[in-house]
Amino acid sequence: MKKRTLLFAAVAGLSYVTLSSYEAGPTVGISPTQRTGAKASSTSCATGGCHTGTTAPTLDIRVDSIGGVEVTKFVSGMTYTVTVTGSHATNTNYGFQYTAVTGSGASQTPAGTHSGVMPSQVAKRTFDGLTIIEQTSAIAGTGTPNTFSKTFTWTAPTVTGSPIDVKMYLTVNAVNNNNNADVGDASANMSITLQQHPTPSAVGTVSNGISVKAYPNPVTDLLNIQANAYDTYTIQVYDVAGRLVNAGSNNIITGSSTINTASWAPGMYNVVVAGENGAKTIQVIKQ
Repeated sequence: MKKRTLLFAAVAGLSYVTLSSYEAGPTVGISPTQRTGAKASSTSCATGGCHTGTTAPTLDIRVDSIGGVEVTKFVSGMTYTVTVTGSHATNTNYGFQYTAVTGSGASQTPAGTHSGVMPSQVAKRTFDGLTIIEQTSAIAGTGTPNTFSKTFTWTAPTVTGSPIDVKMYLTVNAVNNNNNADVGDASANMSITLQQHPTPSAVGTVSNGISVKAYPNPVTDLLNIQANAYDTYTIQVYDVAGRLVNAGSNNIITGSSTINTASWAPGMYNVVVAGENGAKTIQVIKQ
């Protein structure tokens, strides 16, 4: 691997340049073509005397639902934003590769889809049967420590059977522009795992003497709450960040109620129905 390929690509001289051969992808001539760690791939950019610095960059993958709420679980078919970040104390330019997969080992397959317009200097490609998002040219970091950040859209896979896990991999290479193939550049890798929220149906449960049903579930507009006919209950609805979303005067019901969810962002919510005999929480998906 040559110094001028960033993540594969470092930049030549005191300023970075985009090589003409780069148009075919930053990993041209490199095997394997992706080094995220997915499908049992290599995670090292420090090969062939290249990118062998010892101070690794700091990495992060953040997944947000609508409204900027960070999540650690996903809802089947829902759309999220993914932000990948890398920083380094001294190095100033970056390359990265990211992918989202399901399964294990060499049999991993793409998980969900990445659609919409990619941010500047970023492209979506297919390597090794996976969807890889990576830089198209050296990304200049800013700030102290020197940092880059790129955000794109991910739609979770639609799952009709048992819940699955999705694993997101990120590798980042931080380079220093000194045009020396074996000094100072450094890479690191990380991954996160998102569990799937089980897809609920209309829920009928009994807990501490409270019988509660919430339907339809998933819901697009009106959510019906049905409880014991002659008892009085309070209803509170929380988003995945624990914020109350149904504050108002209609939170006390006798027997049944209807909640208008039109203003809710798509995602998972906890509906807490509480009475004198106890409380029951029902997870509801808003489409």
